[in-house]
Amino acid sequence: MKGLLILILGFISFFAEAQNVSAQLKTAITLDVDSFIGVDEYKNRYTIKDNILSKTGKDLSYQFNDFLLGELSSVDILNPLKVVLFYQDTNTAVILDNTLSEINRINFNQIEDFRNVQFASTANDRNLWIYNLDLQQLEVYDYNRNKIVINTLPISESILLQKSNFNFCWLLTPNGIQSYNAYGSLINDFKLNDIDTFTEKNGNLIISTTEGLQFLKKGDNEFKSIILPKFDVKQLYLDIENLYIYDGE
Repeated sequence: MKGLLILILGFISFFAEAQNVSAQLKTAITLDVDSFIGVDEYKNRYTIKDNILSKTGKDLSYQFNDFLLGELSSVDILNPLKVVLFYQDTNTAVILDNTLSEINRINFNQIEDFRNVQFASTANDRNLWIYNLDLQQLEVYDYNRNKIVINTLPISESILLQKSNFNFCWLLTPNGIQSYNAYGSLINDFKLNDIDTFTEKNGNLIISTTEGLQFLKKGDNEFKSIILPKFDVKQLYLDIENLYIYDGE
């Protein structure tokens, strides 16, 4: 699927107390992929096409696939030395090194305490944030010791999307976004409607809604509109300086 990858220049530095946030279009390129994952700190680009994960950069190109695991549900590149893949079809997480070579595989069907997992993403140390579908709770799973080290109270709402960093995890529900800390405590519950997707970097959030893009700066409680031309948004990715929008069309 060919689509435009639209790069928005460093708008975070322009935040003020105004109601809206200004941003500047930097560039747009065409990608022939099914999904755009993001760009790591070394400016390597991660994409999915035909269920194959690709990593491309200056003078490098790597791929990973295991079709026996089913559809690739999610890819987390928070730590480019430990890229986390999750295959919900087979309830399996795979951890890759910086050349997309496999270094660990966790089949949640085969661990001592079976877990029916809906989402898995990077946490601190050798841990994963996982959403336990049966218990309806977010858990921190130590895959080195095969142990749940933290869990939240049961969550009454269905979970649509999960994003995390080393110390916090965000869950998209039909009614907004919830955030949890590494102790399993709910720290924010933003009631918002019609969110299609969201992205996070260092505690800063950007959400895509039917009304456009909105930004929440770390520590704030109010989302601000981002002034941009209207884009179709299939995937978002935020890094330190830039926002990447993939339109999928």
